[in-house]
Amino acid sequence: MNYLFNPSFISKIIRSYLFDINRLWKLNDNKLKEFQNKMFRNIVRYSYSVPLYHDKYKKNNIHPTDISGIEDINKLPEISKEDIKQYYPEGIIPANLNKNKLVEVSTSGTTGKSLSIFVDMNDIVVGIFGYIRAIKEFGINWRKDRLSIIGDFAPHTAESGYINKGLSPGMAIDKFIKNIQWLDTNDDPKAVIEKLNHFRPDFIGGYVGMLGHLALLRDQGFGKDIKPRFIASTGTVLDKSLKRYIEEQFETKIFEVYGATETGPIAFECQKGNYHINSDFLYLEFIKDGKPVESGEPGNLIVTKLFGNGTPIIRYNAINDIVSPLYEPCGCNISGGLIKKIYGRDVLSLIFPGGKAMLPSGIAEIFSRVLYELKSNMLKETKVIQHDLTNLEIQVVIDNKESKNKPSNDELFTILEKGFKQKVGSNLNISFKEVDTVDKSEARVISKVDRNKIKIKEYI
Repeated sequence: MNYLFNPSFISKIIRSYLFDINRLWKLNDNKLKEFQNKMFRNIVRYSYSVPLYHDKYKKNNIHPTDISGIEDINKLPEISKEDIKQYYPEGIIPANLNKNKLVEVSTSGTTGKSLSIFVDMNDIVVGIFGYIRAIKEFGINWRKDRLSIIGDFAPHTAESGYINKGLSPGMAIDKFIKNIQWLDTNDDPKAVIEKLNHFRPDFIGGYVGMLGHLALLRDQGFGKDIKPRFIASTGTVLDKSLKRYIEEQFETKIFEVYGATETGPIAFECQKGNYHINSDFLYLEFIKDGKPVESGEPGNLIVTKLFGNGTPIIRYNAINDIVSPLYEPCGCNISGGLIKKIYGRDVLSLIFPGGKAMLPSGIAEIFSRVLYELKSNMLKETKVIQHDLTNLEIQVVIDNKESKNKPSNDELFTILEKGFKQKVGSNLNISFKEVDTVDKSEARVISKVDRNKIKIKEYI
């Protein structure tokens, strides 16, 4: 069914558009808390009809009537990725709901373990409106400005589910909304920058890796007609040096949008540089050693989604991101919670002597040096294997057709080794191995260090 031709659906979109996008600007914190409590009670009642949650709550002697608001959230058990996989597919939606009326989406599988859940049209609309909310903060009008969205449109991804399967199955949505250009981050960067150059967008939104490749191409003389007012990055944490490089090449500013397949839009940067949580869509907990962390202290992120009629996400502890909250006023007019820093996924971290943990943001910062220092996109794929506290093996897939003047492998390895030793110390032993491909069934970062024996004292 094409929902774009459904009058009832269009009516719901209009109502949602009028109220949802501007809610964080319209409601003060007290009114927002009332709204949040109402949504939380509703989603807990809904989840009780889902076998996974019903069984969990029955086992813990919890009934929806025991939940009066967010203050009761600790009464509910946490939900893991393994829980969802165990009950998939029929057990992660209400028993009386036909899953064929829902859209199935899957996580990227960067940890080596992809996860599938179901979303309904409400999830899709809120997800899209969450992005519109983020760009609105920077004066981008989705109806009037020219937008280029570089999404991951591989099968079963959230973007593919939202756009191709949800809003316009079997149809090209750009035929109806001509000011928005949809591009695929899996395509060749040269093809992408050529399309961008022809479209001349006011705004570009895309994944960090693709944005870095586009900046390098711009540095090499491609895409001279691309002059966006703003760029938004998503997918992974954007390190400061790469951010500066992209901004310099496109002569613009970048802001970050933070989200996940399981939860939809989580937070977005405001013009003051703080991350504002979509507190009307989600409730976030930041936990370390079983207790909430203080402002600015990193903790494991636990997420509760307050909307949708697909797979409920309540006290979900498998985003695996280390995030620090900010319990201070921002100074802008957006209500809701704040995030100070996003470190990245804990399960993809490397552990070093002294309790130092290098999260994906630190690893990505090292690999991104190849783009802006060597001026090369010769790195196609990478895999890092930590054998013990002081020994790393780095596997690389090198594009030998990238350029006749590409840097040598020795130059590449020197840049990477220098980056790791600057962060960790000179006692680190690193071996490099060029391979034809990396095993995609495994995580791209594997640590064999027993982290249960090491107390984490610092995140790099």
